[in-house]
Order: sequence, then C-alpha cells, then structure tokens
Amino acid sequence: MSAQAILAGFRRVFNPFVGLLTGVAVLLMLPMMFLVTADVIGRYIFNSPIPAVFEINSYFIMVAVVFFPLAYVQRKKEHVFITLFTERLSSRFKAVLDAFSLLVGFVAYGLIGIYSLQRAIMATEVREYISGIIDMPVWISKWIIPIGCLAFCIELLLDALERIPVIMGREDTEQQEAHHG
Repeated sequence: MSAQAILAGFRRVFNPFVGLLTGVAVLLMLPMMFLVTADVIGRYIFNSPIPAVFEINSYFIMVAVVFFPLAYVQRKKEHVFITLFTERLSSRFKAVLDAFSLLVGFVAYGLIGIYSLQRAIMATEVREYISGIIDMPVWISKWIIPIGCLAFCIELLLDALERIPVIMGREDTEQQEAHHG
C-alpha cells in the first residue's frame, strides 16, 4: 500500500471528526446570537440582563466557534495566504515553503494544544468554576482548545505530508505522464 493511499484512508476516517467539530461550531453560533440579542434587549429595554450570558459566550461558545473549525478551514485552504513573493516560484520550491510553514504551524499549535491540555487536566481535577450569580463549571470548556488544536495539528501534518511527492519531484512527472498518456 502506498503512502498516499494510507494518507487518503486516514483522511476518510479523520474528515468526519473535522466535520463534527465544524458542525458543532456552526450550531453554537445560533445560541450565541440569541443569547446576546436577548441580553441586550433585557438590559436596555427591561433593565434586566440575562445572568451569565457573558460567561457562557466567552468561556464556552466563542472558544468552540474559534478552535473547532480550524482544521476544516485548513482543509479548505481558507486561511489567509500571501502569495506575492511565491507565485513565481517553481512548484517544488513552493511545496518546500508550504511544508515548512505547515510544520511551523504544527509546532506552534502543538505547543498551544499541549499547554491547554495540561490546563484542562488541572481544571478537571479541581472542577474549576467561576462564581457569580450562577456558579459556572468552566473546567468543561478547557477541553475545547486541546481538541481543536489536535484536529488542526493533524490537518497541518497531513497537508505537509501531501507536499512530499512534489518536493521529491514525483508529482510533476506523474502529472506529465497523465497529460501525455
């Protein structure tokens, strides 16, 4: 079995997980919008804000909306790319630069994920919460960042591995044979 077949098989298993995370993030935008709207109406029209809306949005919903879809955005190549200096480079050199930047992202988000995983474990052990009108357990939300970073790191690594044939000069010859054959 070729390396590309293994990557394709892993993607088939991994893609539903990325889709689930993205779906959760998209669905969470609805309660976020309704909670903020209801809170503003309650605060300024009825002089009675909804308790803990800020905490729910900032500790739970917004974190998931930001971190859960990172892998999906990477898969769709929708992150910001600046190609001013790279558009005239050979495909092989671009693949090297892409792989390097993907690996830098992998390391950076891997470190963020590891640190946030440590924080999530500590928060879970002590059942961290914030007190207020409503005591809110925030230890649950601490798991959102490591889960999102894990998915993003896997996607970055897969993207970097998919650049290897171009870096090795194999993809260009395969494409030329496909066009001539």
